[in-house]
This record gives sequence, structure tokens and C-alpha cells, in this order.
Amino acid sequence: MEAYSNDQEEGVYFSSERVDLSNRLKEISQDRLIEEVIALWDEVNNLELELIKNKRSQAERSRRFSIEQDRANIVDYEEKLRVANTKITRLENQLRNEKISRESFEVNMEKIKTLELEKANLLKNEEELMILIMDMERHIERLVDSVKEK
Repeated sequence: MEAYSNDQEEGVYFSSERVDLSNRLKEISQDRLIEEVIALWDEVNNLELELIKNKRSQAERSRRFSIEQDRANIVDYEEKLRVANTKITRLENQLRNEKISRESFEVNMEKIKTLELEKANLLKNEEELMILIMDMERHIERLVDSVKEK
């Protein structure tokens, strides 16, 4: 029920406002009212035009910001790409150096194996020569002994 009474009070309020407005407007000349209405229409039209301009301006700023943001992102990605390319180049150089180092190591290992084989052969030859020398010394001693006896 209170809602109904509130609606009634608002209706009374609006109707009393309208009566007051109607009485005031009757006191103003019709030409003056037309001028006021036209002036208000002009003002509303100007406000609408200004609103449209502001919306366009906002859209343009938003687009410009978006373009600037895109440019900033592109610059950022280009920098990241440059850094990544630098890292790739550095890693490729390290890989190349490592391959060269390993190849060099393998060559050195081959040389070491060859030298070890040569050393083993030389030691074997030395041993054979030592045995030969000892054999010859015994023969020389026998010969010397046999010459002394004669």
C-alpha cells in the first residue's frame, strides 16, 4: 500500500511541477519561447557534435596508442630477436670450437697411440739388441778365453 501512496505523492509532485512550469511559460511570449527552444536545440546539437568529436578523438587516441603500443612491442620483439640471434651465433661458435677441439684431441690421441706403439717397438728392439749384445759379449769372452788358452 505504501508503494501506491508513494506513486500518488510523486504524481502530485510532478503535476504540481508541471502546473508551475506551465504558469511560468504562459507568462513568457511565444516568440521568446521559440527563441529559447531553438537556442536549447542549438546547444543540444553543439553538445552532440562535441560528444561525437570527443568520441572520434578518443578513438583516434586509442588507435594511436594501439599503434604506439604495437611499435613498442615490435621494437621489444626485435631486440629479443637480436639477443637470441647473438646467443645462437655464440653457441654456434662454441659448437664449432668444440668440434675443432675434439677433432684436435682425436688427432692427438692418434698421435699418442702411434707414439706409444713406436715406444713399445723401440723397447722391444732395445731388449732384442741388449740380448744380442749380451750374447756377443759371451762369445767375445769365449773367444778371449780360447785365445788365452792357446
